[in-house]
Amino acid sequence: MSINENKIKEEITKRWDYSSQRYDTYHGHGVKSDEEAAAWKVLFKQVIPGENLNVLDVGCGTGEMSRILADMGHKVTGIDLSEKMLSVAKSKSLRDIEFRIGDAENPQFNEGKFDAVVTRHVLWTLPNPEKALKSWRKVLKPGGKVVVIDCLWDDGRLETHLKRKIGEVMIRIVERNDISKDSYTAEVNAILPNAKGVSLDKTREYMEKAGLKDVRSIGLEDLVRIQKKHMPLRYKIAYKYEYYVIYGLK
Repeated sequence: MSINENKIKEEITKRWDYSSQRYDTYHGHGVKSDEEAAAWKVLFKQVIPGENLNVLDVGCGTGEMSRILADMGHKVTGIDLSEKMLSVAKSKSLRDIEFRIGDAENPQFNEGKFDAVVTRHVLWTLPNPEKALKSWRKVLKPGGKVVVIDCLWDDGRLETHLKRKIGEVMIRIVERNDISKDSYTAEVNAILPNAKGVSLDKTREYMEKAGLKDVRSIGLEDLVRIQKKHMPLRYKIAYKYEYYVIYGLK
């Protein structure tokens, strides 16, 4: 890794260290209802059917998806660059989950270790998404699956920009929290190929280039509707994304 790449990873880590303070309070990141948790379990049963699977949660953050997968009976390992994110995950008393520091683009595991690699809201944050997909495929067993959950959160439209600004102002007033501080620096955004989110078509392209087969996708409109039912207006106002899960086989 070049010095420049090292610096970028340090900046990314700082951003998520800062976000760890409030990450679970943010609607759309923290799982906010039993109804939403149940919807995630239905989704995972559909895309990674089977019992007692060995699952790697890449960029696990505060462990929300790790917890869902462990509740389903899977053996879960979660990795993240942010030690503070992992501290929050560990504080939830998830004794059956192994959390460790790790780079999403280069997970340090033996080839063929996992039945599935799951990642949520991570691909768009990576400087080298193609490298990441190849590394995730490598740590899969033959027939294992990579499962990516992500979205295009900024489509560049003026309406989208205005709604986001209105939501940010409302959050600042109600919660006394300036969520703009959760954003990456301009330097980091300039490096990231998907700084405004990653479209379904682009993710499919990354997966197919990485050698994944039988790539399929599901729109998550129903899950978004459940999330919005439990979401205050200050979050709901800008919560309209191309949200999806896409998965492929080794």
